[in-house]
Amino acid sequence: MELLLWSAVLLGVCVHSTFTREPYETYELESFSLCSHGKEEGSLIIRPWGAMLLKVGHKLEKDGSQASQSIHNCKVNINTKEGFGMVAVIEDMKLQGKRNRDNGWDCEGDYVKLSTVSSLTIVKVLDKIVPGDIFKKKATEELCGIRHAGSQRFSEVGTSANVFYTLSNSLEVDFHQNQKSRNIVNNSFTIVVTTFMPQGSEVFTERCDGRYICPGSNNYCIDNALVCDGHSNCAFSSGGADESNCQDAAVSQLPMFSATTTIIMTLACIVGLGLVVCCLFTIIMRAKSRNTTRAGTPVPTSVSLHDATAPPLERQQTLPGYEAVVMSDMEGDHKESVPPTPAVGEYPPSYDQLFPDGPPKVLGNEASK
Repeated sequence: MELLLWSAVLLGVCVHSTFTREPYETYELESFSLCSHGKEEGSLIIRPWGAMLLKVGHKLEKDGSQASQSIHNCKVNINTKEGFGMVAVIEDMKLQGKRNRDNGWDCEGDYVKLSTVSSLTIVKVLDKIVPGDIFKKKATEELCGIRHAGSQRFSEVGTSANVFYTLSNSLEVDFHQNQKSRNIVNNSFTIVVTTFMPQGSEVFTERCDGRYICPGSNNYCIDNALVCDGHSNCAFSSGGADESNCQDAAVSQLPMFSATTTIIMTLACIVGLGLVVCCLFTIIMRAKSRNTTRAGTPVPTSVSLHDATAPPLERQQTLPGYEAVVMSDMEGDHKESVPPTPAVGEYPPSYDQLFPDGPPKVLGNEASK
């Protein structure tokens, strides 16, 4: 019963985690599906009203070195549902670079670059026809240097930019490392990508009803679950308004359920479900065993004890008596000299009493002689 109770609790946690979806999904560029083992390009999808944490430099090898050191060039295409825009915020970054006179950064082969994926010919034609920047090829400069988490300075211009805003539903993150240098550099960054509904959309009023509207010149709305969670999702051009009026200052910078945690929870759900099935099977088998005999033979409930008895034995044919057997072997006068059959309880006659004159002579044998 205790095992069944723990199995039920574990199954309940699995059901709760399945139906309670977290707004963030975490991905590392060093993972197999993105840019590991020589792979240079990967694709990701963000569900509408969701967000994503894109990381590099946080995964270690067995010897303690960063797994990202083997990456030379990595491009990740991020897409969401049509009609939604995306904003990317470089939450923290440490890429090799040098300060210049303009208080910016000069990259030396290690950089990250954000752009919209609009390189097709048909997209270029639509860019010239349709007003606005929906189909415009938009990109940042090569970004490197240091960005600190929690900084309220948001800029989309120059080599110190840490925000990228686009009305397109496609975004490309290009990470490059110069592997010619002999010195090993521990590069890392964390980029928060948020989907939003722009104010210029026809369904903005309907879809944004009850959701958080980011103030500023480019008004847009985000999901309420992204407000006061430690990540700036209203970064442009409101300057992190979703995190400015929060009572809890110390909010975890990590999502509640990462990709690794999701895998572990899935395996735990499978194990818990298996335990529940085993417990139910054991209970059913024990209930059946109560209706069986010690020998393991089920006792039928519809048959009475008299019906279960064996059928009576048939009477066997009675064997011939002693006198009849002896008399059948005798002929002539010898039959008359045979004494009667002894009474019940007396001993049978001896040989001398049966044949006082010696063994009887068989006529058949003498004739043959």
